[in-house]
Amino acid sequence: MSGPERLPFAANLYRVPAEGGYFLVDAGLPWERRRLLALLQKPPLLLFLTHHHLDHAGGARALWERFRLPVLAHPREWPYLTGKKPRPPLPVPLLGGFLANLGPPLPEEALRPVEEGAEVLGWRVVELPGHTLGQVGLFREGVLLAGDALRGRGLPPRPINEDHALARKTVRRILDLGAEWVYPGHGGPLKREEVEALARKLGV
Repeated sequence: MSGPERLPFAANLYRVPAEGGYFLVDAGLPWERRRLLALLQKPPLLLFLTHHHLDHAGGARALWERFRLPVLAHPREWPYLTGKKPRPPLPVPLLGGFLANLGPPLPEEALRPVEEGAEVLGWRVVELPGHTLGQVGLFREGVLLAGDALRGRGLPPRPINEDHALARKTVRRILDLGAEWVYPGHGGPLKREEVEALARKLGV
């Protein structure tokens, strides 16, 4: 299997080879859309969103408008993606709510539900809650595309985790899956040994 290609935007996007082409994991910030569209010589088969935060989903509307591709996300994330519910404010004084909700909403017709155990072009959907309650990743042959379940060699900061205790437990879940390589939403790939070290540090 060819590995996922990391596209370093504000958050990592991944171009994942698949039969008949490739698909994208996450879509960057809304103002990165022109650079992202310029990178895509062929239309993606689909867009898989790990979670609703702006740095991961902000470019989804532009991709849908250009390619009319299906956008896969956990149903818990849909209210934020469609604008029916405001995203929680970022930890920025006064402007946190405004900044978190700058992205154009997706129409519900663009969205397709994915939950634990579903298959996406040969990858298995795994739920990785904590950073958001509907965060999901993709697992195949020891490789996990993990969204913001990990950030660098640690967890995302507590103020931006929807349920920090659950985010800690998700580190153990990653190990229990049998992940040998973890591709996070920020930073480079992590070996299993690095995730094990984090689990020991967190006591999970």
